[in-house]
Order: sequence, then C-alpha cells, then structure tokens
Amino acid sequence: MNRVLTGVAALVLFAAGCSGGGSGDRIAFTSDRNGDYEIFVMNADGTNVRQLTNNDHTNDWCPSWSPDGDRIAFGSGRDGGSKIFVMNADGTNVHRLTNSDHRDSEPSWSPDGDRIVFTSQRDDGEQIFVMNADGTDVYPLTDDDAGGFKKPSWSPDGKRIVFWTARPHWDGYRDIGVMNADGTDVHQLTDDDDIGGSQMPSWSPDGDRIVFESTRDGDSEIFVMNADGSLNNTYSTGQQGSCPSFGG
Repeated sequence: MNRVLTGVAALVLFAAGCSGGGSGDRIAFTSDRNGDYEIFVMNADGTNVRQLTNNDHTNDWCPSWSPDGDRIAFGSGRDGGSKIFVMNADGTNVHRLTNSDHRDSEPSWSPDGDRIVFTSQRDDGEQIFVMNADGTDVYPLTDDDAGGFKKPSWSPDGKRIVFWTARPHWDGYRDIGVMNADGTDVHQLTDDDDIGGSQMPSWSPDGDRIVFESTRDGDSEIFVMNADGSLNNTYSTGQQGSCPSFGG
C-alpha cells in the first residue's frame, strides 16, 4: 500500500521532534546544528529560523506549543537529568515544571491548554503522567509493570491520548496505542509483529486520522491510518522521514 498523500493535509517532518504553533504558521523543533540539541522556531514555510534556547554542554528537546501559541513546553537536561520546562514563545521566562529525581520528557498540551501530558520514569519503567500547566497536581495515567510508554499526544477533542510502546504483552515490537484521557481503555492500534515497528504518532487536526512513522516496508516511512487503527485506510505516504505532524 503505497498511495501517496496528496491534498488532505501537509505533513511537516523533522528528525528530532516538532510542534506547530497555535495559529499553525510557526513550527518549533529540535536541532543539533550548533553542537548540542537546542529548541528552534521557524515559519511553516521554513523561513525565519530562530534559536530559542542556548545551553552549552546540555540539551533541550521535544518542544510542544501551547494551543494559544504563547508558550512552549520542552524537555531539558539543564538542571541535571531530564525535566519538563516551559518558556514564552520568544524564548524568555524559562522555568521548570517538574522536580522528579527521574527522567521526565515528551510533553504535550491538552487542547484547552490547562494540562500537560508527558512521559516519566518516576514509577515502574516509562509511564504516562499528566499535570496542570503550572506543574501542579501530577499523577500517573498508566501503571503497567512493563512500562515503555512513549510520546503521548492529546487528541484535538481532548478525549483520547495516543502513544507508542514496545509492551512485551502486546508483541514486544514498537506499536501505536491509544487510551482515554483519564488513562482507561488502553488498547493497541497497530500490530507490527514481524513487519517492523511503528512509533511517533500524531493526530490530524480533526482527530479522524493518526500519522506515524513505521519500518513495516523495510525503511522508515510515514504512514496514515484511521484513528481507530482500522487497516483498510492505512497507507504509506511514500516518503521517508521521522516524527511526522499534520499541518494546516
């Protein structure tokens, strides 16, 4: 199935994570072009690239833009380990949101901007946690001994969270899963046993489709499927890439 994606939506691709701005005309992304990994922002057409963070000997990564476009949440090792930080969209007013002794990363804002979902190693393995946008009221959404939950992403209607994992009791391969926003009804969307792995999921703006990266055709290509994982509409865009995100 190699039907090329045309007309439905543009796909913005970056190797180290990206997030669209509130109006869809800006993109925040991670790059190591100047040595270590830093957060950059650019126009959606690739112009006006500006560096927002600048920390020698440490990394900033996984930027996620708030729905109103005013703030960017991201992971950083600037205070030791990996913590979730937030800053204004111009790079000012940087402050830390999480204070765990364990790794916190991969933040994603809720559609109303009130909460942030993220990956943390503070419990067994990597689990998905949620907190208020100011860092208060942190609690887990998953509690699985196997752990391994990665890159959670809130659906546009705020009702579901998609993620990827290599849970042994699924099949041990990288697969896409989804759950309700309160952590209930966790279930598997892809089944990539013996056909490669799937990861880095992201919702379409209408919440009807999920774009993701998969090696099921041998190399790393961008695929699109229905939000329920139904295979009749799963297809490759024919483009190699990583960390896909729908744009306007």
